[in-house]
Amino acid sequence: MARGRQREPGLGVDAQGGPVIDPTKNVLGVVAAAVQRLDDLRDLADKGLRDLIQANAAHAAELREAEAKRIDAIRAVDVGAVNRAAEVAAQQALTLSTQTQTMAETLRTQASAAATSYRTELLAALEPMQKDIADLRRVQYEQAGSKAQVVDTRATAGEQRATSGQARDNLGALLGGLAVLISLAMFIVIVLRG
Repeated sequence: MARGRQREPGLGVDAQGGPVIDPTKNVLGVVAAAVQRLDDLRDLADKGLRDLIQANAAHAAELREAEAKRIDAIRAVDVGAVNRAAEVAAQQALTLSTQTQTMAETLRTQASAAATSYRTELLAALEPMQKDIADLRRVQYEQAGSKAQVVDTRATAGEQRATSGQARDNLGALLGGLAVLISLAMFIVIVLRG
């Protein structure tokens, strides 16, 4: 080779003398493949993320549905408990009502029996008093009649008035006592009926 001569550009050769392959095409192919691979990975990641979001949304929906069923079950138990409590309360109210009616009827019967017993006792207690009062009246009338026959015609008008006044006083006292006894008997009857 001459010193002064320069080589013209041409195809390059490698150390073995073979043609040199332009690395630009190779690099471009590798870059294109890498870019494609990155695009595929990004698409795959996007798809995976979408699938994950959909799975998460589906799982959240399942959780909401399960929670709703759990709450509904709790409410059903609560409603059942309230209904049962209402049934128990109604049964207790019915039992109490029946017991109250039975007790009231028992008390009425006892009160009626007691009133009848007291009335009988009162009448039995008053009968001797009434008989005694009737006897007193009879005796008083008999005494008044016999006194009228025994009265001396010679007695002065003043003496007759004194005797008559004393008889009136005796009769008044007797009638007052009789009124007190009758009032007491009536009071006892009223108390027993009330």
